Amino acid sequence: MHQWYVVQTKPRKESVAVEHLERQGYIAYCPQISSARHRRKRWQQVTEPLFPRYLFVQLNRGVDNFSPIRSTVGVLNMVRFGNTPATIQHRVIENIQRQEQYFVDGTSHHPNWVPGDSLEIINGPFTGMKGLFESKNGEERVIVLLQLLGRDNKITVATHAVVSA
Repeated sequence: MHQWYVVQTKPRKESVAVEHLERQGYIAYCPQISSARHRRKRWQQVTEPLFPRYLFVQLNRGVDNFSPIRSTVGVLNMVRFGNTPATIQHRVIENIQRQEQYFVDGTSHHPNWVPGDSLEIINGPFTGMKGLFESKNGEERVIVLLQLLGRDNKITVATHAVVSA
C-alpha cells in the first residue's frame, strides 16, 4: 500500500529535490502558496513552498527502496520518529492539494470586486477600517471610499491589504 512520507530538504532546495526525486521514479509533492512580497519598491506575487524545507514522497513500504532518497540532490534526510519514517495520511495530502489550488491561483489576492462592494483594510495605517470598493488602480492597488472626519475620502491601498467584508 502506498503511503506519503515526509522528506526534509536543504534550505531553498525544495524544487531541486522534487526534480531529482522524480527523475529517479519517485512521486514527490511540494505544496506551494502564492503571496505578495514587497521587493524593489513594489509588491510582487511570489510562489513559494507552503512548508519551507519539507516535501512529501509517495512510497510503498517493503517494496520501494528508501535509501536513495537520502543521497538525492537537495534532500537532507527523511523525517523520522525514532527509527520509523514520518508518514502523512492520504486524506491530509488530498486536502492540502485542494487548498493549494485556491492559494496558488491567487484568487484570494485579486477578487473580482464591483463598485460598492464592502471591504475591510487588513494592513497599513487604516487597518480595521471598512469602506466601499470604488475601482482598481493598476494591478496592485485599489481605490476604497472611507468615511473619515465626517466625509467620504478616496484612499488608494495595495490589493493584498483589503478583503471582502
